Amino acid sequence: MSTLSELFGFILLVVVTLTGLAGNGFIAIVNFIDWFRSRKLSPADMILSGLSLFRFAFLVIVIQIAILILFFKDTFQNRDLSTLYNASWFFVNTTELWFAAWLSVLYCVKIANFSDPLFLQMKRRFPGLVPWLLLGTVVFSAIISTIKAIMGSRLLSECKTIESLLSNNTDSGMKTSDFCQYSIFLYVAPDFFPFVIFFSSSILLLTSLWRHKNLLRNTSRDVSTEVHLNAIKALASFCILYGSNFFVGILEVVLAWMDTVDLWVKIFFYNLIAACSSGHAIILIFMNPKQKKESVRILHQLKSCMKTPS
Repeated sequence: MSTLSELFGFILLVVVTLTGLAGNGFIAIVNFIDWFRSRKLSPADMILSGLSLFRFAFLVIVIQIAILILFFKDTFQNRDLSTLYNASWFFVNTTELWFAAWLSVLYCVKIANFSDPLFLQMKRRFPGLVPWLLLGTVVFSAIISTIKAIMGSRLLSECKTIESLLSNNTDSGMKTSDFCQYSIFLYVAPDFFPFVIFFSSSILLLTSLWRHKNLLRNTSRDVSTEVHLNAIKALASFCILYGSNFFVGILEVVLAWMDTVDLWVKIFFYNLIAACSSGHAIILIFMNPKQKKESVRILHQLKSCMKTPS
């Protein structure tokens, strides 16, 4: 029987997830319509479309897992089913982390202004590499997530078995426990690479924008200064959401591995992860001119429909 806190957390998760599904679905639909009309997508729209689709899938998986662990615990304890959901979780989560990292790199090479030859070369070549990077990311994430789901499940089971057998031997038990705990970091290590790429490119872009903002302020160009300041605030919010999503996901995996997570804590983590994905989608809609224009147009149409007498 689920407790009141677990049910409240689940209801909140449904609201947050529906918001994220609407936001990510909107981004994907707008880009699909644009592609259908022109038969081409810019590198930024390619990444945004892939990112929104994988986040849409991720939110669907999150709500399904929440339903299973709350209302169908016995079913979710099936090893094959839990491995399947773990593999799906790892796949879409790892892919969206990489896609967000590539989006940050693309914005950096397009907007930032540095004279370094390597940066200038990336500025010219990176947009053309985007389709191959996205394809490679999907393949890489599929391989890594499958390995993590299968090997992680087996390793966790073996660690628990060995520790129970050696529980009377203090020295051996401690060594086994240490090995099992340190193996967690190997388990989550692949996700650190997109994290480093995202923040490296974001810091470069923030540095360039801040430097350019100061130059504009000295020339008294208030409008341009305000535009750059808004871009800095949006990028900072991206970093906060991405970092929160990354660390909460890592913490959830670590605590689940140690088997020390209460059910309401899991639902709380799911809410945080879903809120990060949903919040990033909303910010992307209002930061991207095309997405913002379509959203404003739809809101005006809805307002007009509501005012029209029946």
